[in-house]
Amino acid sequence: MNKRTAGISLLLCTALMAAGCSNTANTKETQHASNASGSQAPAASGQASEEAANYENGLPKNEKVTLKVGLLESGYGREWFDLAVKRFTEKYPNVQFDITASPKIGDLISTKASAGNDNDMFDFFYGATWTEYVNANKLEPVTDIFEMSPDDAPGRKLNDLIVPGFNDPEKYYKDNAWVFPIANYVGGMFFDQKLFDENGWNKNPKTYDEFIQLCEAIKSKGIDPIVYAGLYNYAQFAFDTKIFEIADERGNKQFRNDFEYYNGPQYTSPESIEVYKRLHDMGKKGYISKKSVGMNHTQSQMLVLQHKAAMVPSGDWIENEMKETAPDGFQWGYMAVPFTNNPNGPIYVTNGLSYSFEIWAAKPDLNKKWAKQFLLSLMSNEIQQVLVEKGGALPLRKDYLDVQTRADHMKPLQKSIATYLKDNPVVLELKNRKIELTDPDNMASLKVIVDNMALVLTGQEDPEPILEDAEKLLQNAITKDKKAQNKE
Repeated sequence: MNKRTAGISLLLCTALMAAGCSNTANTKETQHASNASGSQAPAASGQASEEAANYENGLPKNEKVTLKVGLLESGYGREWFDLAVKRFTEKYPNVQFDITASPKIGDLISTKASAGNDNDMFDFFYGATWTEYVNANKLEPVTDIFEMSPDDAPGRKLNDLIVPGFNDPEKYYKDNAWVFPIANYVGGMFFDQKLFDENGWNKNPKTYDEFIQLCEAIKSKGIDPIVYAGLYNYAQFAFDTKIFEIADERGNKQFRNDFEYYNGPQYTSPESIEVYKRLHDMGKKGYISKKSVGMNHTQSQMLVLQHKAAMVPSGDWIENEMKETAPDGFQWGYMAVPFTNNPNGPIYVTNGLSYSFEIWAAKPDLNKKWAKQFLLSLMSNEIQQVLVEKGGALPLRKDYLDVQTRADHMKPLQKSIATYLKDNPVVLELKNRKIELTDPDNMASLKVIVDNMALVLTGQEDPEPILEDAEKLLQNAITKDKKAQNKE
């Protein structure tokens, strides 16, 4: 699900502003339409009768359907979702929603799936992994939604309206799309634009050498260039895509396939070792603050708000997350970190789907058809606008900026991201795997990385022994999972 610069920069810029309205709802509720549409008089012909009985999408008007929804409560809130339900039930009053919302919805989905009671499972949900359910034939493909037309763009397929890369057949798993995206996020380095302007610091380094020069200039002022949440390895938001950048520079055409299918070394691949060696070197030179060890995300971000550090790796939600503590005049800015010295890129940027829904396969066909119609409605610019303004998300409609008032409501950080994506050869990288590892050694290998990388990135520990320990656990997980699959 990659996307190269010119198209993406322009298109994602095209997806960034806002205004919105809506009303919130309770954690568990059933939404009913407030108005029923008037019934039509019986038609003389069979065709007219059928048209009177069906909506323009071909679904029946008189069959009532209740869709059970599992909704993850997260930083974007749910005002956007409640507005979408309101708009949908106004248009289709025979459809009702039974919504369960929780910050731990993934656990509930897993419990319901394990119980094996398909009637009790949600019709569609957000907040769970998907490859496990696809492999178990539990999910409904959503590929066909991209061929439908949103209500606010009649005659135009969603596939032609969505930011390129979010429905890329080359990246399909088992020949289909299984998750339906609603919004995406961008990771990288975040900083105070005013502080950078006052010091004349480079807000858009084009090469790795230029980024190192920036770090040196910041350090010379007695400020830590970079601080990050060492407790959670938040450095990943700025650096975990750099393996693709180095592979691209070295012409390693096999790298992506090896990554997606866990072929060969992962943590100890030449590309991975090179990334961690550079980060270790940056730490030794004092560019990454030793305060990072033991810090959580809000503590590290506070140091940037206080100008005790200049940059912090995170995601674009940072402006919304820190809005209550940001001092007057502070203006979040964005940059990615180039890891090659080719000024023409590409620069790989950490990207993710902030909201993506899955449909449970073992549900009545009519429920699944209505679920797809509702998910399509979430891609209207009206709903995307609420996501942008109220949640700080980056929308996925590439025609989002066609209405000037949306541009007028852009937040400073959204403007900074839009400018960066427009001016640089960016590849938005989802880092999707096509195999899901279930053996506990997989999580154990990740724990080795999370527990030890803060010491590596602050220059206190050599990365290679830690990467080797993590690799052994990962390879054990890969071997055991493959054996289990062969037995099946």
